[in-house]
Amino acid sequence: MASGGAVVQDLLLDALEDLGQEEFEKLKFKLHTTAVPGGKNIPLGRLEKAKREELVELMVEFYEDKAVALIVTIFEDIGLKYNASKLSEVFGKQVQGYKRKYAETVMENYQLIEDRNSLLGESSPLNERYIELLIIGDHRPQKQREHELAATGRRHLEILEENASVYSSTAIENLFEPDESGVTPRTVVLQGPAGTGKSMTVQKIMLDWAAGELYQGLFDYVFCICCRELSLTEEAKSLSDLIIEQCQDMYAPVKEILAFPEKLLFIIDGFDELPFSLQPEDDHCCADPSSKMSVQGVLSNLLRKKLLPKSYLLITTRPGAAERLQGYVKFPRFSEILGFSEKGRREYFSKFFKDEGKANLALRFIENTTAVSTICFIPMVCCIICSVIKVELETEDEIADTLDTTTKVFVQFSHSLLKHDSQKRKKSLLDEFKNLCSLARAGILEQKILFEEDDLKEHNLAGSDLKDLFLDRRTFHRGIGRHSLYSFLHLCFQEFCAAMFYILPDEKTRAPDDNETDLKKLLDVCEKPGNEHLTLTVRFLFGLSSEKVQAFLEEAMQCKMSDLAKPLLLQRAEEVAAEDPPRKGYRLLNFFHCLFESQEAEFARHVMHHFQTINISFKTLSVLDCRVLAFCLQHSTIQDHSIDLTFCRLKSHHMKALAPGLKNCAILEFGSNRLGNSGVNVLCTILKELDCNVNTLK
Repeated sequence: MASGGAVVQDLLLDALEDLGQEEFEKLKFKLHTTAVPGGKNIPLGRLEKAKREELVELMVEFYEDKAVALIVTIFEDIGLKYNASKLSEVFGKQVQGYKRKYAETVMENYQLIEDRNSLLGESSPLNERYIELLIIGDHRPQKQREHELAATGRRHLEILEENASVYSSTAIENLFEPDESGVTPRTVVLQGPAGTGKSMTVQKIMLDWAAGELYQGLFDYVFCICCRELSLTEEAKSLSDLIIEQCQDMYAPVKEILAFPEKLLFIIDGFDELPFSLQPEDDHCCADPSSKMSVQGVLSNLLRKKLLPKSYLLITTRPGAAERLQGYVKFPRFSEILGFSEKGRREYFSKFFKDEGKANLALRFIENTTAVSTICFIPMVCCIICSVIKVELETEDEIADTLDTTTKVFVQFSHSLLKHDSQKRKKSLLDEFKNLCSLARAGILEQKILFEEDDLKEHNLAGSDLKDLFLDRRTFHRGIGRHSLYSFLHLCFQEFCAAMFYILPDEKTRAPDDNETDLKKLLDVCEKPGNEHLTLTVRFLFGLSSEKVQAFLEEAMQCKMSDLAKPLLLQRAEEVAAEDPPRKGYRLLNFFHCLFESQEAEFARHVMHHFQTINISFKTLSVLDCRVLAFCLQHSTIQDHSIDLTFCRLKSHHMKALAPGLKNCAILEFGSNRLGNSGVNVLCTILKELDCNVNTLK
């Protein structure tokens, strides 16, 4: 294809040569009187003298990429509808011809994705991994948001799906559908917390458009401007330059592409990742796509519709930056990505592993752990879990110890977010993360999950980039006004960050004695009536005291973790073990969960001899509960435990999870459980082992 300017000139000259002299004169008169974009008409003196070739040059000089569209409009005004239709059709074929070439480029760039932990050259087809996400179009009230943040496990999934049905669920193909009033939005903002799938959704939109499966007839061209990459650009550029980069073709017919801006969609991916502030509205307004300026200027003019006002925009951002964005865009439609539904999560695991057995194994792992199951509505969490499990299952039949506790999953997720952000700012990362954890701790102690701007200022987070990374910002109505509140991605993630507060070093603002006093107070009050909200934070503390977890954190954060927690946790464990009467039921099971979360045999060896009799009867146990019991029994220093699991709804898979610890039991009570033949077979296998100490089975 010839260069853009030459193609336009040839098309215009062919169109003018079809005109009679009278029609040609009418055209020149209309060119002088018709209002044009920018208000820059060709002077009458130059128009009157111009012949056809000269008029073409004048039109390209004055109107550039708008010349064809302007002549089509004038043809229609002076009754030359056939000429208008012919010019539109010929020009459209030129644009469509290049569109196919551009679509091939897009297909090549977006059809593959790299997995986390993948080796060099490893990738997967996007269509084999992409799962449709829950997207809603209405704002939720504050109480509903609090309810969603506090719910866990299956109930959390149910609430997400209820929200999708109540608050106008939509799909990516409907983002630009007219509303009830028939108004089609020219700007759509797609917001969602970190890791919920915004960028992958953009990649899917690009791929489906290029494949002819999305927005056909609506958009001739779809361009994706990645803000993370844009932030690395220092030299002056024009919008035309950015389009040429998108096309990966210096001869791309940019003027023809820009001639019909109402057929263009620009995707601005990751607005929150811009490291600079956009220029004020009165600073360098420019309507010329070929005018070079800073990338901030290009983006500012595009968002404010100074550039190509009839084009369409799709902007992705974290909620924290959405309100800042409102100062730049006009009448946007806001939609929100909630993440995976339960069905979507299952489908993702199935697509990832391509092996039903491995997918079910991974699903059982997360579904047996309430906190992990709760945050698996976040696609990034599912991706981390699947990537690690995939590596482990290549060498083992079971999941090993990389993600065997809730704490390790949350540590991996936090590390992924911090690693993404640390490339921009390394020095202040640790201090800001400590401030974030301080906010989380204050919220847990006060039973607060929604935070005001003043709360962020109190914890030195007002100007922190981490607040956009880890916190979800929402705007709610208050009277006739509005106010913004922040929350962590979920309450369980806030509880994790609260525990991190006691593990991270703090040499600047607090004395070690203050930290020790705070931690002792937390451990003293955590199990008193009315303090159940502290349970998971303490469990995370045990998990963070693990030597493996601390070694991982020290390498990731490039600093030594506090050694304060482990001796205090061990002391607390010994105090619980020495209680008289001893614990039983769920209180005992919760304590065992803390020991398991640490994955430190030392903890179990210190305390399990106090629990010769273990009674958790008439409590429904999960497979994870059974793994917890097995861990504690396995590392006990005595071999004559008596364990009562009457009516705990145990089945064969529960027995398999219990197996490693039962050899240290002398008395087993499994009454009123439906073990079935397979469960009994598992039990018989355990009893036949030479080192099994069971002498009584009830």
